[in-house]
Order: sequence, then C-alpha cells, then structure tokens
Amino acid sequence: MNRRNAFTLIELLVVIAIIAILAAILFPVFAQARDKARQTVDISNQKQILIAILAYTQDYDEMLPLGQVGPVHWDGNINTDAEGDGINDEIDPYIKAGVPWGPERKSSIWADPSDSYQRDDCDGAPGIGVGYDISYGFTRYDPEQPLRGFGVFGYRLHRDGSDWSSLTLAGVPKPGSTIIMYPWWNPNNYSRFYATTRYNMGDLLVFPVYPKALSIGDVCGDGYNWLFSIGGHNGISDFGFLDGHVKAMPASRLWNVDPTTGLWNQQPPNMMAWSDQYNTN
Repeated sequence: MNRRNAFTLIELLVVIAIIAILAAILFPVFAQARDKARQTVDISNQKQILIAILAYTQDYDEMLPLGQVGPVHWDGNINTDAEGDGINDEIDPYIKAGVPWGPERKSSIWADPSDSYQRDDCDGAPGIGVGYDISYGFTRYDPEQPLRGFGVFGYRLHRDGSDWSSLTLAGVPKPGSTIIMYPWWNPNNYSRFYATTRYNMGDLLVFPVYPKALSIGDVCGDGYNWLFSIGGHNGISDFGFLDGHVKAMPASRLWNVDPTTGLWNQQPPNMMAWSDQYNTN
C-alpha cells in the first residue's frame, strides 16, 4: 500500500486560514505592546524634564522658567543659530540635550518615540535646520487673560520687549493636581525655535489625540502638510504635573468642553488651571 506524503489542497487552505486568524489576533497585540513600551519612554522623558524644571526653580528663588525668553530672532539662515529661546534652553544645563540646531534629530529626551511628524522650519524642506524634536508643550500664564492663559509659564512680552514673568512655586496652591506639561505633536515644535504652546489654552481639546490629526495644510509652501495632534499611546495621553509626577489618562479629562464651540466651558474643574477658582481636583 502506498502512503500519502503530501498535503491536500483543503489541508493547506485550512493551515493558511489558521495562520491568518492567528496573525489577525496577534499583530494588534504586538502593536499595542510596542506602543506601551514607547509610552514608558515618554513617561520617563517627562519625569526627567519635570525634575529639571524643579531643579531650575530651586536655583532661581522658586521662579518657574519662562516658556519664551525674549523675542524671536530668526535670520533665515539654515543651521546657523537658534531662532527662539524657551524653556528647553533654560533648563538644558540640567539635561544636556545638545546643540539645538542642525538637521532634525529624534533621539533626545525631548522627543516621544511615537511622535512621527517631521518638523518644518520653512527652509526648503522638512527636517532642515530644526535641531532636535520637541514633543511637549507647556501651559501658558497670562493674568490679563485668565480664561485663555490659565497655566504657569510666561510666554508673552511686554511692549518694551521685557519678558512676562512665570509663576513661582509658592504661587500655585495645588502642585500635585496642576498639569504643566502636555504631549503636543506638530511640525512647529522643535529646538531651534522653542517648545510651543497654545496661546489660547482653552482650545487645546479642539485638536484630536494621535493617530488622529488636524490638518492646517502646506504652511511653508514646500509640499508638506502640517498636522497637529495631542500626543497619545493607544488613545491615552501622558501629562506632567508641577510636583514632578506624570499621569496617563484620556485628554478629555482635562476639562469640560462647550459642545457648541469645542472650547473649555470656563467652569471648574480645569486640571491645567493653577488657581483654586478652576482647579478643584
């Protein structure tokens, strides 16, 4: 009697179907595990930056660093100098991220490994002269517009060119429940400039959480579409608090949104607001 040594077509198809089913089940699990590992890096990055901010404040009489230092001084030259100084420059002595200009780099603690957006300095092409990527924004303080600038870092200038001060540690009643740092992924956030923020903090939740994005088009005329996202890992974003801890949570928990405008409804609670009036967490 001859023994059959080959699979039949039906048997091969069954094996292929089983492999396809297993792949469909396992690949999303592997992708989630990989993003979870990247989120761990992101949380570590934020903690190091927060520790550097707190170290800075101890050296400067508990005054928080400025979000923007002086006016922007872009000269149109590629890879020559920084075009704006901000919090990333002020706390660099505590971090040592390196030279802030040159070709695009995604390897410093300022970059979330899941942040895939190229930076664009309008110098001919994305990634030219932008330095290391920054994946984080910092809340803005503006006592003249408390419903827009309800954060802690000074970003504006007086008319005489002097800086608008940031808050002090003593000026924030609840550092353990006040978010000062958030994931902010977009082509405009790079070290040759400064860590960008929203000048109207209350519109932050208009922007979707990655991988969704809001497109504002080809800003530089170089063929690159600018996308803006609140950074996220499997739908969860990481937020840094003034006391130095980092918490992973849905961005929608920051505040209540007015359904007609998509903006903060100006009612408590607001987890980014420094004042007891709005930070009731």
